[in-house]
Amino acid sequence: MEGINRALKDDNLQKAYRELLESVSNKDVPCIFISYQRQDEKYASEVAEYIISKQLDVYFDLEDNDLKQINQTVNPVAVTDAIKKGLNQSDYMIVIVSPTTATSPWVPFEVGYAYDKKGDKMKILRHKGILKSTMPAYLRVKELLNGTVSLNRFLGSIRQRHMIYEKLEKGGKVKSFSEFTSNPLNKYLDNE
Repeated sequence: MEGINRALKDDNLQKAYRELLESVSNKDVPCIFISYQRQDEKYASEVAEYIISKQLDVYFDLEDNDLKQINQTVNPVAVTDAIKKGLNQSDYMIVIVSPTTATSPWVPFEVGYAYDKKGDKMKILRHKGILKSTMPAYLRVKELLNGTVSLNRFLGSIRQRHMIYEKLEKGGKVKSFSEFTSNPLNKYLDNE
C-alpha cells in the first residue's frame, strides 16, 4: 500500500482505510515534510508522489486546504502556524533545492524552524546542475542528497529503520526500489 499526504483534509479517511486494511497506524509510518519554492510545484509534487509510492507518508502543503485559504501577505502568522503544524507532524524533512529556491520567502523559515528538531533527519535534495558552492549557506549545513541514488539510499534507510519492506511480486524475488535503474526523478536529479 502507498503512503499518504498528511496535508490532505480527507486524510482521516485515508488513515482509516490504511488501518482497516493493514492494521497500521500513522505512528507506524514515517512522514517526510517536503520544503520547496512555489515555482517548483511540479517538481516537488513528483518528489512527493515518488516518496508516497515507496510506502512512506509526506506532508506536502500544496494540498493543505488550510494553507490555501490563507493570504500569505495579509496573514503571515497563520502561514507560519500552518508550516509549524506540518513540520511537527513529520519525522523527516527534505528541502528541495532548485535554481529558484534562493527566492523563496518560506524555505529559510522552514529550515530554521526544523534545524534542531530534525537533526540528521533533515536532508537537502539538490537539483541537477546546482553546485553546492552556489547554494545559500543555510542549505549547506545539512547532508546533501546529490541525486536519485542518494535519495533512494535515504528513503531505504527510513524504510529499514521503520521495518517497511517490499512485498513479494508474483513468481519473483523481492527487489528493493533502489535497485531499479529507471527513476521518474531523473529529469530533475543526477544519478548520484
